[in-house]
This record gives sequence, structure tokens and C-alpha cells, in this order.
Amino acid sequence: MFLKNISISQFKSHSTATLQLQQGVNCIVGKNGVGKTNLLDAVYCLLNGKSYFQMTDALCILQGETYYLLKGNLQETDETESHLMVSFQIGKRKAIRRNDEPVNKLAEYFGKYPCVVIAPDDVEIINGESDQRRRFFDYMLSVVDADYLKHLSAYNKVLEARNKQLKVFLEHDNFDEVLLDYYDTKLELHGAYIFKVRQESTTIFEKYFNMVYAEIAAGVEVPVFKFISKLHDSDFKTGFAQTLNKDRVLGRTSFGTHRDDWSFELNEMPLKKTGSQGQIKSFLIALKLAMYNFIYENRNVKPLLLLDDIFEKIDTSRMQQLIEIISKPDMGQVIITDTNKKRVEEYFEGRGEVGFFEL
Repeated sequence: MFLKNISISQFKSHSTATLQLQQGVNCIVGKNGVGKTNLLDAVYCLLNGKSYFQMTDALCILQGETYYLLKGNLQETDETESHLMVSFQIGKRKAIRRNDEPVNKLAEYFGKYPCVVIAPDDVEIINGESDQRRRFFDYMLSVVDADYLKHLSAYNKVLEARNKQLKVFLEHDNFDEVLLDYYDTKLELHGAYIFKVRQESTTIFEKYFNMVYAEIAAGVEVPVFKFISKLHDSDFKTGFAQTLNKDRVLGRTSFGTHRDDWSFELNEMPLKKTGSQGQIKSFLIALKLAMYNFIYENRNVKPLLLLDDIFEKIDTSRMQQLIEIISKPDMGQVIITDTNKKRVEEYFEGRGEVGFFEL
């Protein structure tokens, strides 16, 4: 699978732009602030139906305009090519089309053409709150398991309804046990599936991660990550019963899979507290490349690898190992942003042709 081209209109800082891409490594080069990352995000948005960096579509529209439009041609297999279109206009529903056929639900499109992004702000997967780590694993698991995405979406809707009801109880000083039991049953139904998949997949994912990290760090460091969930020690019914009084006081749900987390360690020390910038960057790259391999093995589709300013804050030896990995003949399409064309040319010298788009 590789993206042959993309046409961009009114997306973020770009009024119009067209990229012709090659099957291997492509690089978008230019000074800081010229819109390299926005072009990378346009690729992600075309293939996933939503921005990687913005939560709302309105923020993806060029300032002063009322819409954005993305079009492109994707080579899915040797015999199959698809024409994709994603557009959004203020005041209207987002429009997604594949080969001129409308896609009615984002969930039917999101993750169909997987992308693995490595961007500077992704360090929050390691340094940030638990929701950043859940988002990382949820994307990966949704791409390989359509039922996971369905259960996750349903769980989040029920959770939102339960939290709203708890706030109503708190504001009006009343309580309806039967109504809350209804929400609890629904959360258990969907949450049990989510927990099972997360638990089983973490064990498998860790093997991919360890192999990639050993390549990048040359085996000099020992990484560990653990799946943390209260459901390891308690079932849903018990957990809801134990936290009921707390939930009524706080007006929100304090037990369930939305509280799951993953901890990252290096040489038996918490990475976010003791890791250097280089170690954290290496750990992040290993997480993302392990995601790439996990998706490929489960879907038999090579995701697009989108690397944003990836060569900053990483030492030479780790950078060389990364270049080795993404230059392998069996690697899929790669799109890189960088400020220095000469640097990229030197990195990939003798490793095949690199397509350049200069801003």
C-alpha cells in the first residue's frame, strides 16, 4: 500500500499544494514554520478521515476560508488503486468518499489505511497522562480489530452518559440505583472485551517492541513496560460497588477501562523521571515501529510511516540504526519532514532514491 499523490486545498497553512510521491522514502524539506508538518497531517487526514494533530475539523481549515478538501490516489495492491477524498465545510457534515462512493460513518474508514506517525509531541505518550498512552494503544488495536473499535466507541458513549447522570444526581441531591445499574451493565459488556484485548495484545506487542528497541539501542539498555489496570484484581461489578460512593461525590466514573494505563521503565527505573531526551526519543521510536510491525503482521498491510522532524534530539548511533530500519527493502512507504535536504541526502546515501518536495 502506498499513496501515489495528494492534492490539498485550504488545509491549515496551505491554500493549494500537490505532492507526487514515490513508493519508498519521501522527504518534505524546508525551514521551520513553512508548513511541513501540515502537509504530513494532510496525508494522515486523507487516509484516516481526521487530523492527527487537531481534535476538530474547523481548526484544519486555512484561516479566512470555510472548507478544506483533500484528494489522492492510493495503490492498495498491485492490481487495486483507490481514489480517496476527504472534505469538511463549516456548518456541514464531513464528506468522505472512496472511488466516488460515500462513506457514511467515520468508523468505517478510520484505520482502513493505517498510518504510523512519529512527531515531536508524541513524547507525551511517555511523559504525559494516561489518556495519551490509551490513545496510542487504542489506535493500534482499532486498526487490527474492528470489534475493538466498536466496543471502544460504545463504551465511551455509555461512560459519557453515566458521568452526565452522576452529575445530575449530584446537582439535584437524588439517586436512582436502577438507572445506574443499567449503565454499569453496558460498561461491563463493552469494557470486558476492551480489557481482554488490551491484556492479550500487550504481551504480544512487547515482543515486537523488545526486538525493535534492541536494534535501536544496540542492546545496551533494558526496557520494560507493563499494562496497569484495576481489572487485574477486581471484576466490574465489584469495582463499581466499591467506588459508588466516590463516584456520587465526584460526579464521574472512577472505575473501568478508561482508567487503564501502561508504565514504561528503562534499567528498572521510571523512564519519564530518569530517562534522557535521547533515551525517551529512542523508546518512543521503538514504540511506534513496534506498532508498525504489529499492524503489518495482523493486517498484512504495511502502514505509511510518517516521520516529523525525527532526526532531532537523537544521537548518531541511534539515528543510524533508525535509518537502517526504514531503509530496508521490505519497508513500506515513508514520508519524512526535515529542515536540511543535504542532511537527509547524506543519511540515505547508497540506500536508494529519496523523493524530495521542497517548500
